[in-house]
Amino acid sequence: MENAFIPIVLMRHNRPLRGVLIDRQPWVCAREFARLLGHRHPERICRLMDADQVRTVHFQLASGQLEAVEVLSESGMYRALWRFSHPENRHLRRWLSHVALPALRDSAARADHEPSRCLMAWDNQQVNLLEWQGELWIALGELPRFHRQAQPAQHRPQSWLARWWRGRFPIGAAR
Repeated sequence: MENAFIPIVLMRHNRPLRGVLIDRQPWVCAREFARLLGHRHPERICRLMDADQVRTVHFQLASGQLEAVEVLSESGMYRALWRFSHPENRHLRRWLSHVALPALRDSAARADHEPSRCLMAWDNQQVNLLEWQGELWIALGELPRFHRQAQPAQHRPQSWLARWWRGRFPIGAAR
């Protein structure tokens, strides 16, 4: 079937969110998005959408079978976030805006000379990376988190100032 899409699986708090690009626009599985919102009846989320915010497509599973899935457009996702307000939805919106939707947009085939986003699993979470010229790049703000996880606290090197201070005033010395 030519209308079948192979979804990209995005993970948030160990919950999958399958998404596809349709006409260069991101669409996600409505039922999985409703679960991320914490909606009690995820099958009902499509009822409040306009006709251009929801559609039914076929996802091709790894087994080769097709699954009919209702998907939400980007405006449908933001409408649902607004409609079902909850404090956690602010973090979900940021994740959608900064990680999930850019990863879906960059999933389309691009030329090798253009950078594209990719996701990497690291310490039971996903990290947003940039792939460019055969190299993986990480945002500068993410580096302290990786550095902390890479070095145990007891093995971190001391700064020269801390070593100098200890040499001048050892612990327990009389002043």
